[in-house]
Amino acid sequence: MLDLEAQGIVRSQLLFGKVKAISANSVQFEFINTDHQATYFEGRRYGKGEVGEFIIIESQVNLILGRIVEIKKDDLELSNLEIVGRIQLLGSIQMDNLKVTAGIDYYPSINDLIYSAPHDFIADIPRRMNSTRPKVELEIGSIDLDKDCTITVTPEKLFGRHLGILGSTGGGKSFTTARILEECLKKNSRVILLDPTGEYRDFTSEDVFHIHLGNPIYPLKESLACKLPPESFIEADFLALFEPSGKVQGPKFREALKSLKLAKLYPNFYPEGYIPKIDAPKLNYIQIINSLTVNINDPKCSFNIDKLTLQIEHECVFPEGQEGYGSKAVKIPERWGNHDGGSFANCLPLISRINTIINSPPFDTFFDVNSNHKSLTNVIKQFASSNKDAKKLLRIDLSGIPFEYKAREIIANCIGRTLLYASRKGEFKNKPVVVFLDEAHNFIGKTIGNEDTLAKLDAFELIAKEGRKFGLNICLATQRPRDITEGVLSQLGTLIVHRLTNDRDREIVERACGEIDKAASDFLPSLQPGEAVIIGNDFPIPLTINIKKPTIKPNSEGANFQEYWA
Repeated sequence: MLDLEAQGIVRSQLLFGKVKAISANSVQFEFINTDHQATYFEGRRYGKGEVGEFIIIESQVNLILGRIVEIKKDDLELSNLEIVGRIQLLGSIQMDNLKVTAGIDYYPSINDLIYSAPHDFIADIPRRMNSTRPKVELEIGSIDLDKDCTITVTPEKLFGRHLGILGSTGGGKSFTTARILEECLKKNSRVILLDPTGEYRDFTSEDVFHIHLGNPIYPLKESLACKLPPESFIEADFLALFEPSGKVQGPKFREALKSLKLAKLYPNFYPEGYIPKIDAPKLNYIQIINSLTVNINDPKCSFNIDKLTLQIEHECVFPEGQEGYGSKAVKIPERWGNHDGGSFANCLPLISRINTIINSPPFDTFFDVNSNHKSLTNVIKQFASSNKDAKKLLRIDLSGIPFEYKAREIIANCIGRTLLYASRKGEFKNKPVVVFLDEAHNFIGKTIGNEDTLAKLDAFELIAKEGRKFGLNICLATQRPRDITEGVLSQLGTLIVHRLTNDRDREIVERACGEIDKAASDFLPSLQPGEAVIIGNDFPIPLTINIKKPTIKPNSEGANFQEYWA
């Protein structure tokens, strides 16, 4: 790249217009001669007044960066000198060091000259907005007009306030995700990828660790089979999953969970893994409750879920034992009573539902306490706390999890919650972790359960709101921004936006990101595949870029009709 400071960025060969009118956020301009055709300068094409082109206004105090958003001619009978246009004002450029800042320090004057901005300067804008020269940069693409002018960004600007990759199907969203992942692998990074479709399975370098849950659609030999232990779930998850209803099932279900956790904590008293209560003594149970020092509601308290239905049956008892009948009946408070047939009858639908779900394909490998599969939560913690020579990318394949019972949403939320808890303990403070969540619209803003047991799956929303403080950052990739809650989108400091044709999607992006206005969003429907606009808190000047194709392409293509229908 040429030394821009020495050569300057105002080139007489790129002069094409002058300021005609000025407003708070834009200026009108007119061409200075009738010859304003596109030209080639230093081997590169310049539009010299085309819509979408970045321009430089040479004022008396400083340089102003802008972008042409409109060209019009009110009367076709008039000469080309009467063609006028509108420029959106983007930022200021210091003349001595060419440092770029957002906002306008000094507005231009009437008749100030306007030039096309050199391509190499446009590509260097993200770097020129830094106060110091960074050690780590990620090369994600080039400016849309010149592939030789590469654009690099720092991880702090890309991930520091969370990243969103948005775009309609076929816009290049998966390629962008793959490109950023490749760049991260070149650095000493820690990245966790939740892959719900298996399209990133070809990332098979030695720096990538593959694990999976269930039976993946496209299994890899080197992928490690894992299970999600019951302690990864909290009580609200089980309530929403099994949906105990009414005034009988809910209390019995909660009491059963409590009993199973106690049985797990005190195997000497309850070697069978559950607490027998039907006409059984209470002495051991009362002693345990009175001397309990552990928070029984802590998610870390595990239990044998295979005993859940049996424990519910044992919760269906009368509170006190009894000897004799009628007037001779004597209460025995030291024992539980006989089996309560009425409560058990009310709980039979719940027991049936639990058996169906636990033994269903989505959950059988996770709730199988006899499985030899490694704990997913332990694998994640080991990966995140590993040293420099360890793996850099942990890919979690969720494609083997069926959609029944909202299993994918629940399991992804459990993974997010595990990461959130670890971050709150400071485990990522000196080893920042970035979590990539593909197809994020399937996991963000979801609720499960009935009206009695409604649970919000909000782990990734909480990561977006507070994870940054603890070294846990998130990258959301989605083709449906309108399905992502505005609260989450507003937490994404950087957006890479591909073609968006839906009006609601564009409106959501406009509201969530103050750095993009109507003029900038008007370009979104006309972006080509692979083109994107990068905007955000650290990119107050929206840049249109060509994402560099990744070396390893994701498997995101649709069906090949030409091959299979021929």
